[in-house]
Parts: sequence; C-alpha cells; structure tokens
Amino acid sequence: MTDENTNEIEQVEEPQGETKAKTDWKAEARKWENLAKKGKAAEEELARIKEAQMSELEKANAKAEQAEAELREMKAEAERLQAARQYSQEQGVPLELLEFCKADEMEAFCKAFKAAQTPVHSVATGSFSHINTGGTGKRDPRDAFIAFAEQKFKSQ
Repeated sequence: MTDENTNEIEQVEEPQGETKAKTDWKAEARKWENLAKKGKAAEEELARIKEAQMSELEKANAKAEQAEAELREMKAEAERLQAARQYSQEQGVPLELLEFCKADEMEAFCKAFKAAQTPVHSVATGSFSHINTGGTGKRDPRDAFIAFAEQKFKSQ
C-alpha cells in the first residue's frame, strides 16, 4: 500500500526544471472587486424594477413595515438606556460605563464593578490592597470586573 501512495505522490509532483507561475494578486483583487461592483449594480437595478412593479398599496405596506422595524429598534434602545439609568442610580455605577452594556449584562457588570471598588484585606500583610493578594492564594474580586471589562471592550 505504501508503494501505491508514493507512486501517486511522484506522479503529482512537477518536474524540477519548471517553475510555477506567480499569481498577480492585485489583478485578482481588481477582478473580484469589479465583479462585486457589477453584482451590486445588478442588485440595485433589480430592486428598482421590483419597486416599479409594486402597487401603491404594496409600497405603503413596505414603508410601514420598515417604519415598524425602526420603531422596535428605537424602543429596545430606549428600554436599554432606561435600565442603564436605573442600575446606575440603584447600584452607584457611573452611567457612562453602563451605556456600553447590553441589557442582560448590566447586573453582572454592576456586581463586578462594586467588587472592584471594595478594597481587599490581605491576610498575609494585614493591609488593604488594590491588587491580587500575594502569596495567600486568594484572588482579588476586582479581577472579575477587569475580566468582564476586557471581554466587553474586546468584542466591540
């Protein structure tokens, strides 16, 4: 079986005297860009044709559906901002920090933020510290806030 595999490989390999032709990546990119532009133009033309064939009632319904979708988005954003204001007042977290959170992340963010604001008493030194407690094996609760913030701002 191994002899068959090596024979196949030998047949696929190019002769040593030939060199591979280099691909002109700029030309390829231009070609695909032009195709994309033609596709976009064709899509826009098709949309214009469809719109021209629509009745006035269909046009009005399409605009109404679009307006309803925009209204739903605006309501959801208003509710999210209202929740941010409420969490800010109740939890004492700056509103500027909560404005970037999704509605389902705000509670966890507030808990992590409050934990980050609490100084940690180090058993080893008997002092308060704003960093991991060295040598005790206990983690600073602010680490959860830092991890949450890093994850939140990396995804945006």
